[in-house]
Order: sequence, then structure tokens, then C-alpha cells
Amino acid sequence: MQNAIARRYARALFQLAKEQGSLDAAASDLQIISKFLEDPALKDLLGHQRISSRRKKEIVRALWEKLVSRTVLAFIELLVDKHRERYLDAIVEVFSDLLRAERNIAVAEVKTAFPLDPEAEARVRQVLEKHFKKQIELKVSVHPELIGGMVIKVGDRIIDGSVSKRLALMGARLADRSLGKLEVGT
Repeated sequence: MQNAIARRYARALFQLAKEQGSLDAAASDLQIISKFLEDPALKDLLGHQRISSRRKKEIVRALWEKLVSRTVLAFIELLVDKHRERYLDAIVEVFSDLLRAERNIAVAEVKTAFPLDPEAEARVRQVLEKHFKKQIELKVSVHPELIGGMVIKVGDRIIDGSVSKRLALMGARLADRSLGKLEVGT
């Protein structure tokens, strides 16, 4: 249900920002708000049920009135009025997904055993853009347990070129072969 609510509100803001020609500004504003919400105290304050909507809107205005557009500020106030402020993180995420889809951008989660240098990141991005025929936004993370190589996830597709995966496959093949050749007592 949380995702359905977040999608509905994110789509509404997305459509409004698109009509106003302010998609970039709205995305930037939501990122600003998202950074503020990394503070658990503020997140708890806005999500607290005993604090009145009027007081929450005063807090929202005090924090963001000078930092974000009127449209996004009014949207946040609407969320507070409808008691949907707890969905704000999910709304930001869905809005970002909608913006990427609008611009033909895919997110590639790249797990590597070692940090990639900028040239390697550029090569990976280039290969993925050619393969998926989309602009690629890389999210690279280091996972030493991969031993070498990388695992790439784009949407629901996973490309596992890690050494740990290859070793596991090799081990499984060896186990299958050795079991087939065992002979019991002569």
C-alpha cells in the first residue's frame, strides 16, 4: 500500500511539474528535502502523530520556503494535510524513477571487488549504454567477497561476471563429474 500511495502522489507532482516545465527544478527541490530528511530527528518530528498539521506546516515553511519552489512547498504542505508526510522518501524515489523513465535513463547497480577508476567506470557505462540503448546512471559499490570481476544489475537483469560466481560454477561442475566417476567396491 505504501508504494501505491507514493506512486500516486509522485505521479501527480511529476505531471504538474511537467506541465509547468519545471521537472528539473522539482527534482532538485525533492533532493534538497531528501537530504534534510536524512536527519532522523526531523523525520521523526514530521512523522509524529501528536504534532498538529498546522505546526508541521510551520516547520516545513521555516525549513524549505526559501530553498524550494512554491509548487514543491505546496505539495509538501498537501502531504502534511493528508497525513502522508511519512511517504515522502518513497515519493522522492518514485519521482526520480519517473524522471529517469521520461529521459530514457536506466540505473545500473555495479558491484565490484575493487574500486573502479574513472576510466573503467566510463568504459562500463559506455558498454551498458550500447547494450541497453539508454543513458546509464552508475551506482558503484565495492564488495571484496566477489574476489574479482563485477556483478551488474539493470532493472530486472543481472549480469554476474564475478570470480566468486565462476568459482562456484566450476566447483559445482567438478562435484557433478567426480560423483559420476565414483565406483563402489570391486
